[in-house]
Amino acid sequence: MDFSVVITTYNRPDYLTLSLDSVLNQSVAVKEVTIIDDNSSVDYSTVLEKYSDTRVRYIKQAVSGGANVARNLGVKESTGDVVAFLDDDDIWLPDYLSWHLAEYDKGCEAVVSGFKHLGNEKEVRVNKDTSVTKESLLKGNTYCGMSGFSCKKELLDQMPFDTALNNGQDWDMYVRLYQSNVQFNNIPKPIFLYRFQNLDGIGAKLRKMKPEDIDKRLGSANKHREFLGRYWYNNRVAEQILFSLKYKNDKNKWILLAIRKAGLLATVNFFSTRLNIKLLKFF
Repeated sequence: MDFSVVITTYNRPDYLTLSLDSVLNQSVAVKEVTIIDDNSSVDYSTVLEKYSDTRVRYIKQAVSGGANVARNLGVKESTGDVVAFLDDDDIWLPDYLSWHLAEYDKGCEAVVSGFKHLGNEKEVRVNKDTSVTKESLLKGNTYCGMSGFSCKKELLDQMPFDTALNNGQDWDMYVRLYQSNVQFNNIPKPIFLYRFQNLDGIGAKLRKMKPEDIDKRLGSANKHREFLGRYWYNNRVAEQILFSLKYKNDKNKWILLAIRKAGLLATVNFFSTRLNIKLLKFF
């Protein structure tokens, strides 16, 4: 079983060094590493010249197309049996691929896994499922982002990432794989490090978003409205609208927007869930 690794990067050469090192230092050797640069405005040559490993290849896109365009190009360029994805700001622990390989040896076709927060490793996010379930997917992405995901290349060739989505691309992929009845396993262990709340990450962008632009963020929910059903659709819409609310201006406008688009029950559910999480941490 050969692993191809796709690292997507944009304007973060210093982070790339850490992520690439974590791939090359895996206990299971990779077949190849393809770095897809989404047309960065900063120079990567100083970082890349440190690596003489012939398995490492760097491709810079002529036009910035977003993470999913970069991932699809990475899949196209990969030749391994399985493609494993890593964002440039995250880090795999040394046995990351060993855990994934064990799942493929059981006959699975795609894998997700738990993680720790980089810089605060006591903060652990793990879904206890051993296979990806509808019950978990209805609640959103309760597994991991792309840095914890791998999949058979033949499946990704048939089912590319949706480049029309502005967010929720990972959850969208997981839902589509689940609906395709593939054997989709989850590793209930924190085997990689996720860099939480980058200054240029999703959370930072959401803080600057205006309420009138929210429809851009609801694409994945609208796409899978039938899968979600009315109750979970409304909950997902409320969550997408109110995410990072404490950092946003005009909080009342965002709350009223959630009530208008998702309903009062879903809006109350959002705040109730956040309160329960805080209470559990307290106790």
